[in-house]
Amino acid sequence: MKLSKVLAGIDFNSKNFQDIEVRGLAVNSNKIQRDYAFIALTGEEKDGHDFIYQAIERGSSIIVAQKGKFSDVAFSGKVILVEVADTKEVLKVMASNFYGSPEKSLSLIGVTGTNGKTTITFLLEAIFQQADFFTGLIGTICYKIANREIPAFNTTPDGLTIRKYMKEMVDQSTDVVVMEASSHGLAQGRLSGLRFDAAVFTNLDRDHLDYHKDMDSYYRTKKTLFTDLLKEDGFAVINTDDSYGRDLYEQIKSDKISYGFNEDADISVEYCDIGLKGMHIKIKVFEECYELCTSIIGKHNVYNIMASIAVAKKCGIEKEIIIKALESFAGVRGRLERVYGSSEVRVFIDYAHTPKALEEILSLLKSLKQNKLWVVFGCGGDRYSQKRPQMGRIASNLADVVIITSDNPRSENPMDIIEGIRSGIDNSGAQCYIIPDRKEAIEKAIYQADCRDLVLIAGKGHENYQIVNNLVIPFDDREIAKRSLAKRTMEKMANVS
Repeated sequence: MKLSKVLAGIDFNSKNFQDIEVRGLAVNSNKIQRDYAFIALTGEEKDGHDFIYQAIERGSSIIVAQKGKFSDVAFSGKVILVEVADTKEVLKVMASNFYGSPEKSLSLIGVTGTNGKTTITFLLEAIFQQADFFTGLIGTICYKIANREIPAFNTTPDGLTIRKYMKEMVDQSTDVVVMEASSHGLAQGRLSGLRFDAAVFTNLDRDHLDYHKDMDSYYRTKKTLFTDLLKEDGFAVINTDDSYGRDLYEQIKSDKISYGFNEDADISVEYCDIGLKGMHIKIKVFEECYELCTSIIGKHNVYNIMASIAVAKKCGIEKEIIIKALESFAGVRGRLERVYGSSEVRVFIDYAHTPKALEEILSLLKSLKQNKLWVVFGCGGDRYSQKRPQMGRIASNLADVVIITSDNPRSENPMDIIEGIRSGIDNSGAQCYIIPDRKEAIEKAIYQADCRDLVLIAGKGHENYQIVNNLVIPFDDREIAKRSLAKRTMEKMANVS
């Protein structure tokens, strides 16, 4: 595509403009290929303008920079400098121009909130696929395009990557894209220029406050999905059991559906029986009753199911199709996922890394336990530190045995993080152990648990790494748990023989 077409609709200055062919766009200098345009973005930690010469060395023939950010121009040959007022703002226009505005050919469903986003997007994917729609998915665990699954590097990728993937989705005849709208993605304008047909609000918990500073700022950021990015004829689905959800429901003027356990909600719960093997639930959907059995468990998943039903119902999908999809849904990787390997101990891994999420999961398992409940967890480094004692208090109040360990310490000393958690431990009778090595912590819980005990390994869920300083080290809770369960079973068999 010619450079003039890529820049259509953008005010820019260029002293050496040439209408050359553009073969690609990139915001990461490492992804530059010959005749690519490099757009220099100013990020939270790095400034793309510092990597301009690296981009040129890798073959970039067009540099898009912010006015006043790159004055030392020493280009030679055919390298073209394009200066704009705000590279973040022009990125969405350049991406849409280059990829042919693929977002306009797709129905977009955005899900935001602290907890539940991933499960809802996977539930919606299952429902739409059951209704014979071709779907795409963008979220925390992965990005899905037709039969292709790409590991996710951000819950909400940058605007260029979103449109690149959406172009591939359009080429694969995709109808509907369900995507998670993270607070960072919304705050940093990664979704700018997109217009959503439906938007879901799950809940708001104390998370990411190292970035947003306070809950009001966090809420206002989430709210932009409904005020700035939702189409005029789009609709909102909102959890009105959540206090911020109630405020949002009252504040927005768009078509909206409420859901929750409260009887006044448009979609509410009439009956719910939860066991370790699944749930039997009856949900009031306006004036209808949806009765179903599902293998996923927990009150939090009842909320996720209600939100998914609301979207699907509003989109015209028939009741029988929705129920069939929900009943066949096997769950999401790392979301209250059972790890098999022993008939004696039930082990679950979950992504719960906020106070509310941890409390919900532990409360559920406590209500279902036959013997003791163990929890292994930590808190991430360089993140909102005030939640650490809260999570320590919650764990010690609900679990019988608490093991505090590491969880992506990043640049912090793991023992400082652990001490923050330990400071909240109540003298409630729970046994508490401090084991900084996460592998050892998981092994201790599984090896020493008694018959009929429940073990929850919380915080990392689907993640298969640990971040220590600047190193990303392979680490998978599921694999450690599987090996530990297998070893426990083998040792028991050896002792019996």
